[in-house]
Amino acid sequence: MVAVEEIADGPAARIVVITPERAFSEFREIVESMGLQDVMFTLGWTAWLDIASAGVTKASAAEVLRAALGFGRDRVLAVGDGFNDLELLEWAAAYGRGAAMGHAPQELLAVASEVTGSLAEDGLALVLASV
Repeated sequence: MVAVEEIADGPAARIVVITPERAFSEFREIVESMGLQDVMFTLGWTAWLDIASAGVTKASAAEVLRAALGFGRDRVLAVGDGFNDLELLEWAAAYGRGAAMGHAPQELLAVASEVTGSLAEDGLALVLASV
């Protein structure tokens, strides 16, 4: 098992901050007042913040992995339900399948190539069964 100190001493590709004791609106104000520069950040449904270097998204990581594995974009399937999945679903939907979970925010539903059931409806299992 890796010690926390070893991780903390290395370069960070992504930081996730969760503060459940804060209201979403309060957390949003705090994040916006931070003046984050040269990073991409996404606010989650609750007091949750995902920070990464500029240009580093789930989509950019998926493209690197896809290219390394050597299969076509038409064979891509991505499923998501949060704001940090927006670029991933948009990327996947362009040539393959980008499925938004039924409970996803409207912004994800708008970029997805398809919508599956919610968590309660086993939406991920439905998509995987269709492969």
